[in-house]
Amino acid sequence: MDERYSECLGWFYRKHPDKIKDYIQSISPKQLWCKKWLIRKLIDTDIEFKNIHLYGGWYGYPLIDYLNKTYKIKSLINIDCDSVATSVCYNFKNIFEHHFVKTVTKDVKDYQKCLDIDLVINTSSEHMHDLPKLVKNKFYAKNCVFALQSNNMFDVDDHNNCVSSKEELIEKSGLNKILYAGTQNMETYSRFMVIGLF
Repeated sequence: MDERYSECLGWFYRKHPDKIKDYIQSISPKQLWCKKWLIRKLIDTDIEFKNIHLYGGWYGYPLIDYLNKTYKIKSLINIDCDSVATSVCYNFKNIFEHHFVKTVTKDVKDYQKCLDIDLVINTSSEHMHDLPKLVKNKFYAKNCVFALQSNNMFDVDDHNNCVSSKEELIEKSGLNKILYAGTQNMETYSRFMVIGLF
């Protein structure tokens, strides 16, 4: 095990002992599996990503670590409305010495700086508006790739935009060129992913 994750755990417990269950959930086997699934399918696109936006990236890690091991990242911005999440991500990036990482505490739909971004990742689409509403008035390049994950866990209180299938996720995404779409059964629920371009 990478000792930096132990350092992250220790830091998190000292600073946010009341939220330690959230951190443990963020590195649960299912969370890790879904992030690795995303990385595998991004690799299959054979596109070299350098400038990345994370929509609602939560604590950011281990996804940022996985991305860094796969791509030569110049810039990665984790945009999340939760100030605790962005502060955790900021401290984790210091532990990993990932100087390319920045955090923004803001609702994704209100963040406008999109120049030179070639990949947008949203692994928590069930918590947000559909992608067309999130990117309204943003000016992403035509070759920007969008990677979305969602689920069918309709009974979770803060899941306000779940989907029932990968086809529904594709439809709600508004993406025109689909590079990948898939479903993973996670025992008690299903996880859906779509990667594509407008």
